[in-house]
Amino acid sequence: MCYVLDVGGGEHPCGDVVLDIIPPINKLNNVEYVVGDACNLPFRSNSFSKVVSYGSLNYFSNDIKFFREVSRVLRIEGFVVISVLTYYSFLINCIDLLKRDPIGAFKLIFNTLRRRYRWYTVKSLIERLTYCGFKVIKSYRNVSFAWRPTTTPHNILVVAILSSSKLKLDFFGYTDQ
Repeated sequence: MCYVLDVGGGEHPCGDVVLDIIPPINKLNNVEYVVGDACNLPFRSNSFSKVVSYGSLNYFSNDIKFFREVSRVLRIEGFVVISVLTYYSFLINCIDLLKRDPIGAFKLIFNTLRRRYRWYTVKSLIERLTYCGFKVIKSYRNVSFAWRPTTTPHNILVVAILSSSKLKLDFFGYTDQ
């Protein structure tokens, strides 16, 4: 069976299994929800054929550890689809938040200055994926998603597979941890 893990899916899941730090209020019947940490995935190795994460990576405590965990839970020939927010999206979200919730905008700016949120460029995301053993198939700039609060395209979308050297290591039972 082909299982899809959505890390940080929350209210808008794109997979069979959704991992998030809190359970969503509105749960779908055909989706399994798991509460957990993205940097310590509570799943067996080689469990999923695809891992997706839309806009959540910016909030993870350690993105390299997350990518290593993803490579562990992916099956051979599995792939990952990652969407992240850019610096431009920070500006758009901050302006949008200033209109609705000035205190929330202040918290966003404060947490960004404290480096609680991480912002990416296409190059930096590809470098991190490559470092963790992935081969990038395709990258897209300025992607918009229907469920995002703003319709301005300001996301990066990257599709990657495990590199062939990593596949061989996993096939023989070795890991590079």
